Amino acid sequence: MLYGDWIGRHGRSCPDREALVDIIGNRRYTYGQWAKDVYRMVHFLISLGIQEGDRVAVLSFNRLEYLTLFFATSRLGAILVPLNTRLAPREFTYYLEDSSPIALFFDQDHQAIVEKMKMTMSIEHPVCFDRNEAVGRSLAFLWENLSPEAPPEVDHEPNDPQFIIYTSGTTGYPKGVVQTYGMITWNAINTNIGWGLRPEDRTVLHSSLFYTAGWNVFTLPLIHLRATNVLVKGFDADLILDLIARERLTLFFGVPTMFQMLLESPRFDRTDFSSIRFLVSGGAPLPKKIIEQYQARKGIRLWEGFGLTEVGPNNFMANGKPGTVGNPMPHVDVKVVDSQGREVPRGQEGELLLRGDHVCGGYWRKPEETAEAIRGGWFHTGDLARMDEDGHVAIVGRKRDMIISGGINIYPAEVERAIENHPAVAAAAVIGVPDEKWGEVGKAFLEMKPGEKITLEELQAFLGERLGKYKIPKYAVLVKELPRTPASGKIQKFILKEKHGKADNE
Repeated sequence: MLYGDWIGRHGRSCPDREALVDIIGNRRYTYGQWAKDVYRMVHFLISLGIQEGDRVAVLSFNRLEYLTLFFATSRLGAILVPLNTRLAPREFTYYLEDSSPIALFFDQDHQAIVEKMKMTMSIEHPVCFDRNEAVGRSLAFLWENLSPEAPPEVDHEPNDPQFIIYTSGTTGYPKGVVQTYGMITWNAINTNIGWGLRPEDRTVLHSSLFYTAGWNVFTLPLIHLRATNVLVKGFDADLILDLIARERLTLFFGVPTMFQMLLESPRFDRTDFSSIRFLVSGGAPLPKKIIEQYQARKGIRLWEGFGLTEVGPNNFMANGKPGTVGNPMPHVDVKVVDSQGREVPRGQEGELLLRGDHVCGGYWRKPEETAEAIRGGWFHTGDLARMDEDGHVAIVGRKRDMIISGGINIYPAEVERAIENHPAVAAAAVIGVPDEKWGEVGKAFLEMKPGEKITLEELQAFLGERLGKYKIPKYAVLVKELPRTPASGKIQKFILKEKHGKADNE
């Protein structure tokens, strides 16, 4: 089975079927046309000396060439490494050193960052998607001279790496999740069966492609099904509402914050939603009031999904039982266990474990973390859940201290480490507090060194050089001493949450 050549297969079997509507470039592509572009990209990668198993990094906003590059690396057997465009320049160093890519593709928007990175580290093949010769090669200048003919076929095993997508661990240190060919394929199969997707479906791809949701919620499953994706640079409420009617979208994914922003748009009520079959929310808990508004104002089902980078975004079928994420997808095994790993009775809370061919291949170059997360084929999610007698699963909490802001995971340990680099700070603790727009935002508690002080604005400016903007706490509180356990001296965050869990600087 040619796991890596979906576009090529579709280009041969249904060359005239619409594959992509590129809103950014005002282009429409059939699968036959797209297959030729994928093969051009493969020939370009070969010209760089890239071989099976080599890593190819990408620092770019959503664009057609980004998707094309993924299918080219997949055809060749190379591994795509999407980089988070929202990181600070210093944060890229770890990702590149860990994945050691042969090539780094980027767009013109990120040229300055690449120039800075080249000053401190070696990048063998920097390649700009756009017409730009300032840094490395310009793919746009070379494109027309590349061959559209199919390159030699390279087959892959299900456990071969296809992606490395970085996500922070419980310690806050980034971990590269190895998404294999088997994982990507089975996520597509599960999604297509579980959500009842059809070849006639049309979705909008607005989620950033450095997140697993951008690829694996609907984009790749619908491509697997030979359906149509509408590509935009990023989320814009008014644009999405325009595309719902103009492109006759049938479904799409978003985080709760996005669905709230659509509701708040003056265009919402006058937008024709008649083509929409259903919508799916994920990344953070979905407030019941949002579900009710979509039902009341448009008669639309807004489902709540559940997933992780390590197991993909589609694990449960949201089949209408309030307060749950639904039953497991057809090829997903689920159990809920206690702290000893014993399965708990139905209705009791425990840690959610998942098993199946959709589970990742582990963490890149981190065997100990892989062994801890995947035991006996079961992935330990770190999330607390409850399963009822009918097999419906409700997510009731998180074992980790993770903050989810606008559907994006923020790991307090990473933020705390950055804060503690400030010369005036002795120790720091970060918790999540409620926020009407983003769901949660960070609140930092600072134990200062004797005689030292810092303002919220000074802290945010300091972190702006070290962290992506979305990770920077919105609130900060100076404390004489952080609460700690008597024996180990570990910070007791539950005390901070109980006493200071409000959205303020107190």
